[in-house]
Amino acid sequence: DYWLSLLYKRLIGPKVLAIHVAGLQRKPRPGRVIRDKLRIYAHCTSYHNHNYVRGSITLYIINLHRSRKKIKLAGTLRDKIVHQYLLQPYGKDGLHSKSVQLNGQPLAMVDDVTLPELKPRPLRAGRTLVIPP
Repeated sequence: DYWLSLLYKRLIGPKVLAIHVAGLQRKPRPGRVIRDKLRIYAHCTSYHNHNYVRGSITLYIINLHRSRKKIKLAGTLRDKIVHQYLLQPYGKDGLHSKSVQLNGQPLAMVDDVTLPELKPRPLRAGRTLVIPP
């Protein structure tokens, strides 16, 4: 939770954006409850984050499915480079792990007071985003 909170604080600005996600709308079948297992949120990137220009957008996506999901950005986002910050459990314990990795690299404090550098993974414009479970 700490690393997620740190990234959230650094990236997410106060303005929430409306998004449309094509392909998620399903018709309910009798006796079946549909729960949204792919959650996508959009915000203006924090203007306190000097690594990004004003007008940058931060998407955060939670995939509660058991399999990976692919997302294709459309509209004005289609032609933009994406900086991916993919947080996943680190180690063999999966969701019960006490460690977290960012883009495949384990996160740990440098020393008692120094945070590690939280580097994004740049993805080329137009690339399909693959979101693991």
